Parts: sequence; structure tokens; C-alpha cells
Amino acid sequence: MRTLTCASLLLALPALACNGDDTASASDSATGTTATATDATTMSTATGTASATGTATDPSGTGTATGTTTTTGPTTETDPTTTDPTNPTTTTTNPTTTDPTTTDPTTTGTTAITSTEPTTDPTTTTGDPPPVCGNGVLEEGEECDDGDDLDKNSCSNSCMLVPCDQQEGDGMGGFDFSYIWVANSGQGTVSKINTQTLVEEGRYRTGPTSGSPSRTAVNINGRYAAVANRSGGSVTVFAADEQYCVDKNNNGMIETSTGPGDVLAWGTDECMLWHLGGLVGVTGENRGPRPLGWDFADQDPITCEYQTHNLWMGWYPNGNAGRFHYLDGTNGAILQDITVQPWGNNQSWGPYGGAVDKDHNFWVAGWHGPLLRIDGQNYTTQTWGVSEMNSTSSYGMALDAQGRPWFGGCDGRVQMFDPQSQQFTTLTDTGGCLRGLMVDAQDRAWIAGNGGCRLVEVDTVNMVVTNPNIPVPGCSTPVGISIDAEGFVWIVDQNGTAFKMDPDTYTFDSVGGLNGPYTYSDMTGAGIALQAVPQ
Repeated sequence: MRTLTCASLLLALPALACNGDDTASASDSATGTTATATDATTMSTATGTASATGTATDPSGTGTATGTTTTTGPTTETDPTTTDPTNPTTTTTNPTTTDPTTTDPTTTGTTAITSTEPTTDPTTTTGDPPPVCGNGVLEEGEECDDGDDLDKNSCSNSCMLVPCDQQEGDGMGGFDFSYIWVANSGQGTVSKINTQTLVEEGRYRTGPTSGSPSRTAVNINGRYAAVANRSGGSVTVFAADEQYCVDKNNNGMIETSTGPGDVLAWGTDECMLWHLGGLVGVTGENRGPRPLGWDFADQDPITCEYQTHNLWMGWYPNGNAGRFHYLDGTNGAILQDITVQPWGNNQSWGPYGGAVDKDHNFWVAGWHGPLLRIDGQNYTTQTWGVSEMNSTSSYGMALDAQGRPWFGGCDGRVQMFDPQSQQFTTLTDTGGCLRGLMVDAQDRAWIAGNGGCRLVEVDTVNMVVTNPNIPVPGCSTPVGISIDAEGFVWIVDQNGTAFKMDPDTYTFDSVGGLNGPYTYSDMTGAGIALQAVPQ
């Protein structure tokens, strides 16, 4: 605190002699409360003898004294620091006065007036109260405040933002929803099945004709599903929830399917977002589109949202060439058009499976090879395995957490390609044709096996087949494999059923009533999540 004095006049007439006081203002800042003292205009002038009658106010506010005060003439000394600004040679002097006395007119004697110091520092203020973390109000010094005391969601219990890769979800693996999308090839529809409740919540036509859909792919947060129609030569994209559907007729509601018995006419379901048809050179199912893969944009560090969701797809037009489109996920507009020619040894079947890695590269496996990588930055292409994959007849393809492609072959063998060494590794023959394949977050590859309905389990770290024959009760011909948001393994059986298996206990649930289900690829979105979300 700053104290202003006026020499020996302090006790007698503070208002007259000093002509000023101390004032203080306080302002809050992010680091606390700062008080600033401002010296009011202060002047001291005394010449000759002065007398005054008035009231002296106790600065503590506790009392006053009145009377007549006589001040004797001062003895002055020169203030060396103060000069007249208009005349640099003129010196202003401040007086030194004797201790004043106050005479009570009714009382004989001399009484000194005593000034009491204030008990409270006038320059100190308490400021605003400190922020309260967890009250749901964003206050100074807080990065966030979500109104709860959880520590591992997007906002910590100290109101600091939690990095996306350190957040703990609610068991859904970061997905908004958990659905598996199963193509009903025999009906030309796709079924949306809730993986937690085992209820089919919607069934949708995938094209204007039957189309024979056979591949589905779900984006990283589960909001969108793409379906490839083999015979129709088209791709269709659906929204998983009504909040992402479009009220196309502007009637204030969303017309959409509510289950397997409620399939709307083509083009009327408002959860069908867009359809790309007319792919050139599709003269039969063997030429139609199969590989699908959703790309993703890096997460927003604040919202942790993936803002961009573009889609890769490929097909095999007339002639030995693989054709690939990179599509705008919001409307199907073609962003890139890439042709790879020659495609491979077997000219009857072309690109079969596809997946996007963490670096946004699109990997594609042909039924008899080759293995293709399209660079996600400059869209250049590179192929391997024309000879290594020629005899495997690879149905399924998926990437492990390291971004290495894995294949299940109809010759019973499992293969892996290491992009670093650019070498193929072949595991022991498991016996019988292998179909769809998917890798989970525990580094286990799960493969559908024919020749007796079964699952094959592979340790992708130690490169060994840990179980070549896990029976699937009630199954006929398993084709596709997927992993849901909770880590359960799903098997699509051509006999009208989708099975859900606990990977630790090998116990099963199932959903029936499907129509010629035939689905490969990333049916739940767990495949792309394994690439995008740090494990």
C-alpha cells in the first residue's frame, strides 16, 4: 500500500494541507487479483501564518473533532526534485511546519487531535470468486467444463481438455452407434442390425434393380454405410440414424424403414443418402464393384470428430484392368479416377477386397492377386504378389493394427504381407476353403472356414494359428467376418443367419430372417477404427 504524508500537517488538517487522498482500483486477471494504487493530485503550499475553522474527519470513520486551529508560520526547505515546468530556474519549496495544536474554545488547555489508521487496506480487493470446475459453466482459467466429475472423457475433472487418444469411451469404441450392415444378395437389400440388442432395425433397397449386393463398409464413427452392387454396377450410401437422414419431401419427418417387414420402394427411403450407378464395363457380376473402404480425416483436437469421410471403391471393367474411384462421401462425386492395367493373371475376376490404412492408403487384393496399394497422398500405385497370390484365391482381406494386409485363401492358407520388408508370409494350411477375415484390437485374426462351418483364430503377433477349428452351431456356409464396437465377432452365414460370438468363451447368439446374406468387408466400421484410433 502507498501512504501519502504532508510532513507535520498530517495530524491537523489533512484535507486542507494535502488537498488529495489515495484511491485504488482492482482488476481481475487470469492469474489472480491485481490492485493498482493511483496517487490523487497532491499539492503542499504554505506561506506566512494561516488559521482555519472546520471539521477534521477520522479516516477510520469513527468520529470527528471540531474547533479553531491556528498554524504558525513554516520553516521551509527546498525540494530538490520538484521544479516549475514553465521556468526551469524556479524552485518550488515545500514547507516544514511545527506540530499544530487545536484549542477548544470552551476548555482551557491544548488538545492534540489524534488520527486513527484504518484497519482495512483500501487498496486490497477480493475480486471475483475462483472458478468452480464441474458446474457446467466455462469460467476463466478453464479449458472446458462439462458439468461432471469424470476424468477420462473429453474434459477432465480439473477442467482441462483430454487428448482424444487418452479418452475412455462408454464401451462403444468411439462409435455413435453399433450396427452391422449385412447385404441380402438374394433380395437386393441391406439389413441394419443393432449389435447390442440383436434387433434388425431397418432393411433398405440398394438399387433400382436387384443388384446382388455383396460388400458393405461402415465409416469410422458408424454413421454411414456403403453397399456395392455387383450386378448393378453401383454403390449406395445410407445413414445409420435419422438425425443424419434427409427430409427430401420437406414434410417435417423422416420416412425410413423400421425393420425387415418394412422395406420402402427404391428412392423413397430418406436414409438413403446417395447412389452412384452407371459404372462402365460392368457386363456381369464378375465385373461389378466389390472392394470398398472409407477414408477418414485426422481428428479435431477439441471435438475429436472426424470431419471428412470419403469412400474408395473398385471394379473390373471389360479388359484386364482394375478401375478405382475415390468418392466424396457426402454426395458420391468422383474425386479421383485411377486405372491399373494389366490387373493380374486371372482375367475372369478382378479386385475382390479392400481396406484403408492409418496413412490413408487404399489396399486392394485380387481374387488371384495382385496386391495393390494406392497412395493416399499422391494416388500413385504399386503392386506385389502376382505369383505369390495366384494360387490362393483370396476372398477376404483385412489390415492388422500395424497396417499389414492379411488374406484368407480358398486353398486353406493364411497369408500376410509386410509393407516394410515387402515380403509375404504364409501360415500352415488350415484345411478347407477360407473366406472372410477381420483382425480385432487384441491382434487376433478371425477367418470364416468352409468344409464344416468353423472359425479359424490366428495370433498375428506371433504368426501362428491358435485354433484352426472353432465350430459355429447351426451354421451352414460362413462367408463374411466382422468385429463390433464391443469386440464381439460376427459371422455371416449364407443360410439366412448372422452369428455373434464371444471371442473369449466361444459362446454364440444369432439373428435370423436374412435373405441370402453374402457380405464381406468392414461391415461394422471396426476395421477402419483399428487403423485410425491408436491402440
